[in-house]
Amino acid sequence: MTIKQFQELYFIASNNDADIDKSVKMVGVVMGITPEQVDKMPMAKFNKVCAKIQKKFEIFNIKLMNGKPKKGVRVNGRTYQLHYRIDKKPIDAARYVEVVSFGKDVVGNLHKIMASISQPVNWRGSPYKLPHDEIAADFEHMDFEAAYHAAVFFYLQYQVSMKIIQPYLIRELKAKGMEAEKVEEILTTSLLILDGFQMPKWSQNLKPYLLNRFGI
Repeated sequence: MTIKQFQELYFIASNNDADIDKSVKMVGVVMGITPEQVDKMPMAKFNKVCAKIQKKFEIFNIKLMNGKPKKGVRVNGRTYQLHYRIDKKPIDAARYVEVVSFGKDVVGNLHKIMASISQPVNWRGSPYKLPHDEIAADFEHMDFEAAYHAAVFFYLQYQVSMKIIQPYLIRELKAKGMEAEKVEEILTTSLLILDGFQMPKWSQNLKPYLLNRFGI
């Protein structure tokens, strides 16, 4: 399931439509047809597809718990490296806060989050530049499961490392003209990004490791 497909299904599940209307729209998304075309399906086929969707989500939830973050992905014909090690090099404060702001809606902005923590590379592994919106459009086609693990991994590191990098981010963003109170509000509220999200099994052992690595 791609990021775009999951976002569409998530939006449908979250709205106030009647359950039957939600089912019609979800079947349309999964099958790539319009709601009008779904209405013309035989009831037996409609029920069968609905059952498959439910089963698919049950399997999907299991995979979310058991998968792992990747170091690189190939999406929409391009190869991307994923950058999680925020402690390894100087941080672009503006880009960092950009990723944090996207975290206000992780599912809705997941393709943008991936674009912010990724770098396109050629067949030799050498990085090159692309506009952020073009990269984000590529990541709409990324497997949602892989993207979810990548985002969780990034934000876990963010939470643990914040005690160290917060003074740097505040200084850099104030230098760019942002008010200190606004900066601190963004960085503090962003620590709650992962609250309420289903956490993969690998994350249970990662946080103690990160705490030790950052010396906190």
